[in-house]
Amino acid sequence: MSIERISTEGLSGMRELAEAGLPPLPEALRSRLAECRTLPSLPASAARIIAIARSSDPRLADYARTIEQDPALTMRLLGMANSTFYSRGGNPVTTSLDALSRIGLDATLAVVLSFGLPRASSDQSLDHEYLCQRAILAASAVQELAQHLCPHDAPQLFTSALLQDIGILAFEALDGEAYTSAIPDLRQHQKLSEVEQARYGCDHALVGAWLAASWGVPTTIASGIIDSHGALEDGDARKLCLRLSCRIAECWLATDSASAFSSLLRQLTSVASLDIVMLMNVMQELQHRLPSLSRLFEITCPPAVDSTHLLAEAKELLFEQNLRMTIRLAEQQRELEALHASHVVLDEQHRTDHLTQLVNRPWLEKRLAQYFDCAKVAQQPLSVMFIDLDHFKRINDRFGHRFGDEVLIHFAAALNNMVRESDIAGRYGGEEFLVIMPNTDRRQASILADRIREYLAKQPLAQADGKPLHVTASIGIADLEDGEFENAAALVDAADHAMYGIKHGGRDGVGHYEEPGPGE
Repeated sequence: MSIERISTEGLSGMRELAEAGLPPLPEALRSRLAECRTLPSLPASAARIIAIARSSDPRLADYARTIEQDPALTMRLLGMANSTFYSRGGNPVTTSLDALSRIGLDATLAVVLSFGLPRASSDQSLDHEYLCQRAILAASAVQELAQHLCPHDAPQLFTSALLQDIGILAFEALDGEAYTSAIPDLRQHQKLSEVEQARYGCDHALVGAWLAASWGVPTTIASGIIDSHGALEDGDARKLCLRLSCRIAECWLATDSASAFSSLLRQLTSVASLDIVMLMNVMQELQHRLPSLSRLFEITCPPAVDSTHLLAEAKELLFEQNLRMTIRLAEQQRELEALHASHVVLDEQHRTDHLTQLVNRPWLEKRLAQYFDCAKVAQQPLSVMFIDLDHFKRINDRFGHRFGDEVLIHFAAALNNMVRESDIAGRYGGEEFLVIMPNTDRRQASILADRIREYLAKQPLAQADGKPLHVTASIGIADLEDGEFENAAALVDAADHAMYGIKHGGRDGVGHYEEPGPGE
């Protein structure tokens, strides 16, 4: 049956097409394409379908009536709607309207545009059957991949992959044998693009996008034709699906498909968003669909691939991928542990007094505020002890600050050994020290104070001029029960006040805070 076709008369309306947002064609090539009268064209019915799609108020009934005027288009649409991919076990559809409702407008457009694919002929220098097989393979592969990575984009990606190589047909129409004799074998797709870039200033992907735009296809589909040729990389699921589908089609039709797929699978190990198991499922589903798709699009069915070899290769790569992941996880764990250790060190430095190695005043005040609030809420005892080493200025003046530092270091070490694990001892400033004692009343706090005084009486903190140097301390204790304290700072002031009472009374003693009477 002959099919009425509408000529595009070159890439007409170039000014209007420029508004599509596609990268520009080289000027010399653009002019030649605009004058070419033999560029690939669509059947008249397909052109009318696209016109309906571009109208302001397209309706399914309008599509159905137009499709039914073309028996070949109607049969292909029904075949697509009743395929395994779309029917999902449902009842077969028998009308164009039902088929449209089942597969949607994007898939319908793909069926329409499939009539722009080449047909095999004995007098053609290009292998049109290979191009058609490659288009169907890529379109089917991208549809399966998109179901996993970007389901909503699957219909438009199918159409972009289907039309990815129509630019080759445009170059053939433009230059005939001069083009076909200059390019390498079609199976060497990367080299083909390089030759086209050198000869025309762009490759067939860009020309194909402009040709599709001249047919009236949506810009997203035309842009997808350009995106189908590029590196495999993460970051954009649409581009990844398109580019991988092209690689799958190339490998499928390669002379040594097993080696080609083996090489491709190894390239994909660096693409984090791709899972080898998912990819094998896609390949198996593709192999299952190919015979029916070939009949639908009236092409010779591509040969089956060696699934046994592919599965063995995939298992080996899956093992390697898991091994790399295990190593990467172990490295990340080591990095996390090192980072945690670094944070521990920084935290320790942040809260530690560099001289005595006890906690510093900011940390003491922060923790005391927490303990104070908890004790208030839980109605539990809390005591603080304020310690001031007596006559410390005389020690510094007589023996020097370095000697005084030694005294502070020795006292801090002794204090740290005497407090309980639940207590927090820190340097408050100069020769002043503070001990926070949770769940401790004044009687229990006095026990620690007496131990400190006994230790200082028996143990010298340094040797001065060959003689032991004993130091005494004035100690003040404040218990949460000793008064109505508004905050933690007030509790520290109370302990400090009790300590100064000992200082004024002659030093070397322990004092407890007493709430002033009404007249005091």
